[in-house]
Amino acid sequence: MLLKKSFSANKKSKSSPKICPIVQDVVPRSIADGSDKKCSYTCSCCPTISNWCVKDAFGIICCFVTWSLFLYGQFVVVIIIYMSKTYSLLNFINLFSMHFLAFLALSSYCRAMFSNPGAIPLNNATSEKLHKVCKRCIKRMDHHCIFVNNCVGQNNQKYFILFTFYTCVVSIYALIFLYFHLTTCITSNWTACPAWSPPVTLFFTIILALEAFCFSIFTAIMTGIQFVCIYTDTTGVEFFRGRSKSNLKRNSFLSSLKIVFGAQIGLTWLNPYSKPTGFLTQNDEQISFDT
Repeated sequence: MLLKKSFSANKKSKSSPKICPIVQDVVPRSIADGSDKKCSYTCSCCPTISNWCVKDAFGIICCFVTWSLFLYGQFVVVIIIYMSKTYSLLNFINLFSMHFLAFLALSSYCRAMFSNPGAIPLNNATSEKLHKVCKRCIKRMDHHCIFVNNCVGQNNQKYFILFTFYTCVVSIYALIFLYFHLTTCITSNWTACPAWSPPVTLFFTIILALEAFCFSIFTAIMTGIQFVCIYTDTTGVEFFRGRSKSNLKRNSFLSSLKIVFGAQIGLTWLNPYSKPTGFLTQNDEQISFDT
């Protein structure tokens, strides 16, 4: 196989049309699925939404389940709980805080799902991972997450960590909020919660409490693992396989944090709309494979 590279003089020109990422510039299909056909596949994504997508049926189902759980939480908080409360500044602050955290979590989720995780040409790969679902070679490949239906690598690890972190925070917030709400309802003999009957309120709030508890535990573990990997300067794949960089020069914890979240320490680290350091794009270089 002969690999041909063509570098564009300018990243974007006024006359050049906007194109989707080309999958064959990462790995030929013959390597990905064992076929001998010439690789000529381009990503049939939705350019109005994103320039990156993974068409995996199981991953899409997991994404639908994730969105459904978030929407269920919003339904219970707004319809079941706040409809029975009187309007006050404290209630408004609680409602705004919960929705703001949910907005940050879902924004990070979409960024992790629809971002190029850091696809690189196959001949430039060193310790990177060629994933069978994404069919791409990913720089600093951490793992493939079925819930975001994408690989997690150099470009979107920040967004994945922010997603798990904000989901953990909003889940804990919801647990505390549900506790005080049920306590108020029960101690007042349900006179403080007249909008819905006690069985209906208990049914929806208990299910949400179980969901929030499971989410908080799972996302806390995932966030913790991510920071352990950053501290040890390893990827998730290396961490679970028991590999380390003991024989190589390791980055410091702060340097690794800057690689993931950005060179400038500040609130941008918590912003899902700011790009991390060394963000890779595919518009600067196009590679085609000939067999």
